[in-house]
Amino acid sequence: MPPSFSDIVEEARLSARALLDYGEGLFNPTVRLGVTGLSRAGKTVFITALVHGLTRGGRFPVFEAYASGRIARAYLAPQPDDAVPRFAYENHVRTLVEERLWPSSTTDISELRLVIEYQRQNGADRTLTLDIVDYPGEWLLDLPLLSKSYEQWSAESLALSREPLRAKLAAPWHAHLATLKPEAREDEQAALTEARLFTDYLRACRDERFAMSLLPPGRFLMPGNLADTPALTFAPLDVPMDGSAPDHSLWAMMRRRYEAYKD
Repeated sequence: MPPSFSDIVEEARLSARALLDYGEGLFNPTVRLGVTGLSRAGKTVFITALVHGLTRGGRFPVFEAYASGRIARAYLAPQPDDAVPRFAYENHVRTLVEERLWPSSTTDISELRLVIEYQRQNGADRTLTLDIVDYPGEWLLDLPLLSKSYEQWSAESLALSREPLRAKLAAPWHAHLATLKPEAREDEQAALTEARLFTDYLRACRDERFAMSLLPPGRFLMPGNLADTPALTFAPLDVPMDGSAPDHSLWAMMRRRYEAYKD
């Protein structure tokens, strides 16, 4: 059936809108800048200092566009994403400048929109919208989990926790783990207790001289909006890597929540 006149008009309207959006993007582009790193790496201070310098006239001698005066002004704009918390820029400035203290570390994703009015080298006036996203680096540590089964992750985590430097830190968790039977009936309280003790072990490792890169899942230490959810209520069990979990067992419950966490 050939398209009707109204269909042709609607397609033309959508095509024109797409072309207009594309043209606006060429003249007034939007860039999303992700800033990530492990806890205490300085993400919050870096973002705060960058925005403060651009909006208040700081010194950027190696930033040619700024040093040569081609940037007319920079200012904050309303938060672009309704579902993402706004980066608390004003509070961080107050903490650094007035209170002379370091701001609190990043605990969840946040975002800030900065609009920069500038002049191109050919003299044309342009506007750049810069969306700065503060992203906890701990969450990136979980990317290797995507290729691992629950059984593989359990075996690797337990082997690591039994190494001499870590065994003492893992002792309370190991003591509880010894009382659990993976094939036993699923038990919410047992899962909650093991998840808590496993998290305590991860936190102790972070506070000692061990590498964060060996401590996934990252959200156990920095849960964000997953705090107190079943997706964070799991922990390793001493199970065979090629085994099959019985239905409604503690093993099956842990594996299901591990997969939910990865999703």
